[in-house]
Amino acid sequence: MAAGLLGLCSRRLLAAAARQGRPAARVRWESSSSRAVIAPSSVVGKRAPEPSMRWQEDPDVEDENLYEKNPDSHGYDKDPVVDMWNMRVVFFFGFSIVLVLGSTFVAYLPDYRMQEWARREAERLVKYREANGLPIMESNCFDPSKIQLLEDED
Repeated sequence: MAAGLLGLCSRRLLAAAARQGRPAARVRWESSSSRAVIAPSSVVGKRAPEPSMRWQEDPDVEDENLYEKNPDSHGYDKDPVVDMWNMRVVFFFGFSIVLVLGSTFVAYLPDYRMQEWARREAERLVKYREANGLPIMESNCFDPSKIQLLEDED
């Protein structure tokens, strides 16, 4: 399958180069399955006769060019109608669902690690301390009179 496609492509390249008058590189290709050899003509001025029909080692459905049937192919299916609908479905879910609804979901996630709550609580405590005449910050996080320490037995 791939060997037939490679031979077909190499022959097309050689023929296109010969038509345009450009010197073609010396190419020799040997098939692994049928032991066929494809080489350019050994005489420079002599052109190889054009084949009347395309030769392929293993003609397969996969080797046909989908763009000949459907030039607007998106690569999802051989049928143009199914291909168009598959493309529309992929882009709808890819953009509408994932990007739009995904970004909305991320925007409305709850407060991460309660950072907004901590700021609101700090502002509330600052207002309370200013209203009651207490210092805004103290050196002790906890009231030292409420901390119970173990007694030394020495």
